[in-house]
Amino acid sequence: MYSGISRYIHQKRYHFKGYTLIEVLVAMAIFSSMMMLAGTALNQGLKQYHGLAEKGLGFWDNAKKIWIDKSFNSTIDYYVYTRSDGWFPYFKGSQEGVSYISLAPFASELPVVAWIRNEAGAEGMQSLVYYELPVYTKSYEDIERDYIFADYKKGKSVKLLEGVESIEFSFYGYDIGERRDKWYNQFDGNRMKLLPSSIIISYNHNGKKDKLVFSINVNSLVKMYYNEIYLTR
Repeated sequence: MYSGISRYIHQKRYHFKGYTLIEVLVAMAIFSSMMMLAGTALNQGLKQYHGLAEKGLGFWDNAKKIWIDKSFNSTIDYYVYTRSDGWFPYFKGSQEGVSYISLAPFASELPVVAWIRNEAGAEGMQSLVYYELPVYTKSYEDIERDYIFADYKKGKSVKLLEGVESIEFSFYGYDIGERRDKWYNQFDGNRMKLLPSSIIISYNHNGKKDKLVFSINVNSLVKMYYNEIYLTR
């Protein structure tokens, strides 16, 4: 009886002694397949990450355009006064840049004076830079002083375009004297007595022409009578 039990235990031990060559080869094949799948998944994950990163960087470029469009759309006809010209809406546009009053600042609720400047960049290229300062109750002279002494650079800023060429500004507005709308290379609220209705910023990037188009939706006809209402001497 004991010999039978001993023989049975010996057979069981021998049966579970180790793995066969076929089992090892199958395990290795499964492991190799899993490693290949893991590597493929990792590569796909990295590709997806880089794609999302590129989209994220591209999103900020598009977001800047959307945001500056909001800034222009939130332009108000902020009337200023000079003894020589009376009351007029503040807006100055030339080939050097444009400045206006906006209700859409970076991160506060205060109206701001916005300056968009055409500035020289590296290697003969150009940049388009946005600056802003709270307007508070600035007079025309105050705003001009901020520009002359470059105090506008003390506020918040962001580069809208960088590494571009041939930046040009065009302004579309109503000429009261001629009683018609037309395009201008310069537009001064002092002379025109109104804000422009559209602004186009054209430029070349990597040999291709492109442009930014903005609109201004406010022109108060009531405010045009400030000189009759407020006889400031």
